[in-house]
Amino acid sequence: MDIWYPSTAKNGDRLLFEDLYRLHEERANKYQDDNNYTGMSDEFVLYLAAGFGVEATDGKRLLKVKTESFENIPPANGKFPLVIYLAGYNGMGWESYRLLERLAEKGFVVLSISSIGTYPGDMTNGLLDTMEQVYDGEFALEELKKIESLHINFDNIGILGLSWGGMSGAIMLDKHPEIKAFASLDGSDVFYYGDTDEDDVFLSEIYDADLIHPEKTNAAYLYIESGDKLDEFTPTGEYHYFKKINTSKNYMRFTNSKHDDFGSIAWALKTTEAQVELYEETMETTVLFFQKHLKQSNGYAEYYTNLLQKKNITEKPFEYSTEKPKELIISGLVQDSKTKIKLPYVNIGILNKEIGTVSDREGSFDFHLTESNAKDTIRISMIGYKPKILVVDNLLNKKGEIEVNLEEEISELNEVVVTARKWKKKTLGNKTKSTFIGHIFYYEQLGKEMGIKMNVGRKPTFVDDFNFHISYNRFSAKSFFRLNMYKIVNGKPSENILKNNIIISVEPKQTGMISTNLKEYDIVLTEDVIVTLEWVDNEGEIKPTEGLIVSVGLLTGGTYERDSKESSMKKKLKGMGLGFTMNVRY
Repeated sequence: MDIWYPSTAKNGDRLLFEDLYRLHEERANKYQDDNNYTGMSDEFVLYLAAGFGVEATDGKRLLKVKTESFENIPPANGKFPLVIYLAGYNGMGWESYRLLERLAEKGFVVLSISSIGTYPGDMTNGLLDTMEQVYDGEFALEELKKIESLHINFDNIGILGLSWGGMSGAIMLDKHPEIKAFASLDGSDVFYYGDTDEDDVFLSEIYDADLIHPEKTNAAYLYIESGDKLDEFTPTGEYHYFKKINTSKNYMRFTNSKHDDFGSIAWALKTTEAQVELYEETMETTVLFFQKHLKQSNGYAEYYTNLLQKKNITEKPFEYSTEKPKELIISGLVQDSKTKIKLPYVNIGILNKEIGTVSDREGSFDFHLTESNAKDTIRISMIGYKPKILVVDNLLNKKGEIEVNLEEEISELNEVVVTARKWKKKTLGNKTKSTFIGHIFYYEQLGKEMGIKMNVGRKPTFVDDFNFHISYNRFSAKSFFRLNMYKIVNGKPSENILKNNIIISVEPKQTGMISTNLKEYDIVLTEDVIVTLEWVDNEGEIKPTEGLIVSVGLLTGGTYERDSKESSMKKKLKGMGLGFTMNVRY
């Protein structure tokens, strides 16, 4: 456990962020015998920075940020309330270090409890992994009572939860009615059903375990929520701790915020003025809340009221229709218009939306939509065929299975002149084989596509093979991925230059380097391309807890990603790229 505490001494050097951050690596090596995590911190901090929209190399700058923490200096005299911090998913104290320091500066002892799941630490959203953090918190609390030198007032205890730690906080509060205050920063104690089946199952398991009774608690409650939670899906239900609790409670939503804004990292990286200001306001609100309820100090009510005058802050929780949207299912068969051969792995998607699927090996598909999609347009497309545009409403009026006939597209290839000389060979792409960081294909993401830019140059270049590195694979069924290569127009992928469906299979649980020989396809490149993998099929069931992770490493161009073929490709992980390579000749 990590403990921040008040001190008036300054007889040492301020710790750097890396001093806090590397504890993750040290503890992983100490408690997990099967793996060596040396170097994890240096890799993961690049990924961390990229995830906040800055260059990955800024992660190294983050490591050298000076904190306001000192190691093992004498505690101040007095009697201090205790705040138990329950970290977010797979997190620990470093993710919120500045808020924890601020609490200590204002006269609180802060006990930080990591969220790493049951041994050996492969965290999930499941009940057992969540309870592990609760049990760790309870054990640490009892151990803390033995340390008299910290001068803790155990009659005044609060809980601070971040993200998944909010769920653990709600459970711990229920088990310890003596706790007087609970603040949750975008915590999972407020949850909206309908985003993914996986999270719906996990959260229902926890709620149904009868571990949380907000209506019975006497603790004061503060919930601060992000503004983008419902941008990507329409909720089908909710569990709302704030609406259920009957004590002194406050709610605040920053309408222009993201989930990641409530940790210290964007603040430390100084990503934008808006993010820095938001985190300062979050910290001040949280500190004043605990001062009011654990120290009986004034100032919280006035500050909270003043914040609500700002245009980007509201005290009104998200509202949504309690009527479950009617599901629409469009079933069909895609085939060649002349030969009537069934076409596998055809893309079916709503234009400009992250909604799509692919036909199976027999050309059949079931496309699940809601009434809100009735006026939308479906685009059906495949390599080597002209795309077809259909309106959802028109399809719904047809009886039985829909038959879609695609017309073959004849296209001329650019002429390539090859001279008689000795070939030069090189490897394009990102050679990383990282086992620490990666990007994931997981349950319910059939049709997801992700890739990187390959710098080819202008000389005719023959592609011999394509390779990608899998660091982690929980898929219990054989999976299939389509290789795509796109021309680049204005920095974004445009048309797919491949004329064949190139399908790459991955065995259940298979990890390491996956190589595919491409010589038979005679692929010749004369300009830079974006190369992607698209998940198109699996043999058997992929369960909600399963995922496949492709290694990620430092690469200036970043990673491209989309959930559906008909949506726009977005750049993710600035400065970090997938472990994709191509061996070529020129």
